[in-house]
Amino acid sequence: MSTYSTNAVTYSAGRQFAKFKEGVKATAKTLEFRVMTIILTALMLWGAAIATFGYPALIIVALALVPMIFTCLLLITVGK
Repeated sequence: MSTYSTNAVTYSAGRQFAKFKEGVKATAKTLEFRVMTIILTALMLWGAAIATFGYPALIIVALALVPMIFTCLLLITVGK
């Protein structure tokens, strides 16, 4: 395979991704829609990880959220 054909495939895939991204931005104009899409996608990925790996996927995410929740509680206590 020559360098030209490899670059042509990469360019084509990049172009298709750019077209897809522009299409998504055109349909998702509101901030609320984008935020809900990100949240729902994260929940679906978490569900797929739990279905695939079982309890470790559930426990690792819970442990990763502990510092964030602790920070939120401190901010609420301080009054910010």
